[in-house]
Amino acid sequence: MLSIEQGNLVAIATLVGFVGDMLLQLMTHYGMGGPSGWGLNEYFLQHGRVESTFIAGGMLGLFFILYSFTNLPLTLVSMLIYGVLLDLVFRVFKIFPSLDGYYKNLNYFWSAFWGAIPMMIPIVIYKLLTRSKIM
Repeated sequence: MLSIEQGNLVAIATLVGFVGDMLLQLMTHYGMGGPSGWGLNEYFLQHGRVESTFIAGGMLGLFFILYSFTNLPLTLVSMLIYGVLLDLVFRVFKIFPSLDGYYKNLNYFWSAFWGAIPMMIPIVIYKLLTRSKIM
């Protein structure tokens, strides 16, 4: 069972995934990422705007649930490593075939970079909220 702190972190991660995907959709819709939107236009067309936001939020929340069972330290460095490793697994094993365009568009460094950032943002938000006594 997750502790209250872990549950709060999972909730933050889920919201970060949800909002992050919405922002990414807006950026690609308005031409950022070139004609293919960093290779994500195919993914957004296949899954739709609403479904893809729920996929992103659910996946990020799930990643934090799974990480909480490892009892590894919850630091920015550990999340960076975790995000890079997850990105590599998704790329190599084609967990989401609809992301093939994304992985063809970005090299290993940039996909790993953008795989690590969403793993780190919930930690920063959680630490800011707990430091300010909001949580």
